[in-house]
Amino acid sequence: MKTLRSLLTAPLKAFSELKLLGVLLVANLCIALVQAAPVLIPAISHFGNSLSGRGRPFPSSEAVVDFSKLLAQGGGPFLAGPLVLGFLFSFALQLVLAGGIVSRLCSQERFSLADFARNCAAQLGRNLRLLGWALLGLLPFVALAVAATVLLARADKPTLFTLEGEQWMLDNPFTGWSVAHLALVVVLFALWRSSFDLARVQLFADDQRKTRLAAWRALKQMVRSPGALLGYIVLGIIGLLAVIVFARLHAAVEVTSAGKAWLALGVAQLVVAVRLGFSVATLAFTVDVYRAMAPLPVQAPEEKPTTAAESPTPVREAHTTAETPAAKAE
Repeated sequence: MKTLRSLLTAPLKAFSELKLLGVLLVANLCIALVQAAPVLIPAISHFGNSLSGRGRPFPSSEAVVDFSKLLAQGGGPFLAGPLVLGFLFSFALQLVLAGGIVSRLCSQERFSLADFARNCAAQLGRNLRLLGWALLGLLPFVALAVAATVLLARADKPTLFTLEGEQWMLDNPFTGWSVAHLALVVVLFALWRSSFDLARVQLFADDQRKTRLAAWRALKQMVRSPGALLGYIVLGIIGLLAVIVFARLHAAVEVTSAGKAWLALGVAQLVVAVRLGFSVATLAFTVDVYRAMAPLPVQAPEEKPTTAAESPTPVREAHTTAETPAAKAE
């Protein structure tokens, strides 16, 4: 498989699926509303529906202080609750939408919301079983990362996961050993995640029901394809850098009015769209990996219609007509 070509075509394929990204963006907005509802409902009931906070200039420092006191006094929900709720909804929604996303990336037809929903429902059970095998397969990767961390800690070689806060501020955390350990963790996580994505593609493309065999086959394929694994890592890093750039753009928007607040909300949705696009791009990359590993179908030779002039001579006639000179002499 041409990895460099797939690195270019996978993001183009992902961001060209505008309807698919629109569905994912709407689903993400629903999760955000569910996550923010426990905080927004008491805030709206306390300060009213006005963004200015009872006629005060936006943003109102008095309103922020009052809302902080409201949370501290127990008048608002605990902030960890919405975070946990949003994480659970996001995880469940990704599991539900996985089948539809894979089916869309494997298809060349026009996007249909009905087909997308049908494939989401059809692949849900298989993806759920595959998730169980994937989580079980994650344990050896975590064990390897923890073992490497413990060995480096005993050898007095600090890693990025064992540094204290003062060392991050005073010392250079990026040493040779810490960078090597970080690279090991990235490779292990990418190997696990890429094999998980490749197994999803196999379940849909091959209509395979044995999820354990699909997970094992995908893992072996990614181990045997270091170029594909490297391309998956590079694509993930590019996506992470793109999200960071757009997040910095969102942070640069100064919210000094209600209009700027809506602008900040729009830029935030752009950040989410970039994240979703590169998430779909990694799946599109694994679709290319699957197409490279899938055996080509064996085509039977085409039989040409025989005419009367080209009709083969029967075996018996050939035997009787091909007389030897000795037979003629007799």
